[in-house]
Amino acid sequence: MAFERFTRDARAAVVAAREEARRNGQHAVESEHLLLALAERPEFGLDRDRLADALAHEEELSLAAAGVAASELEPRGGGRARREPQFATSSKLALQRALAAAAKRGDRRLTAGHVLLGVVAAEHGRVPRALRIAEIDVDELRARI
Repeated sequence: MAFERFTRDARAAVVAAREEARRNGQHAVESEHLLLALAERPEFGLDRDRLADALAHEEELSLAAAGVAASELEPRGGGRARREPQFATSSKLALQRALAAAAKRGDRRLTAGHVLLGVVAAEHGRVPRALRIAEIDVDELRARI
């Protein structure tokens, strides 16, 4: 990943996403960690708590679809991760889409807004399902970025 093209705010979002994963005891940084990190930024007008609740609800629904009750599982993570969380496929794809969004707009530098565009561009997975649960209009969000 070409992090030298990332602005300070984009780098801060990536670092915050890694910390989000670490704080939850997870060994991988997923796109939902990027989303939650970006929701902390007031300029995007996202409600972090609402998104966190939607992600938790999405997980329960996904588990139920597989015939598993969330209450039957051990809590995920179990405290802070012992090693530095690595970027998982979903977050790598989100960052690739962010670079593409910057290029499409003719921007040489990648901002936190581009990262958010990359995250919400996913068509499948936890993030788009959670955005629907949280009733966030992705088209309206894209227009604001």
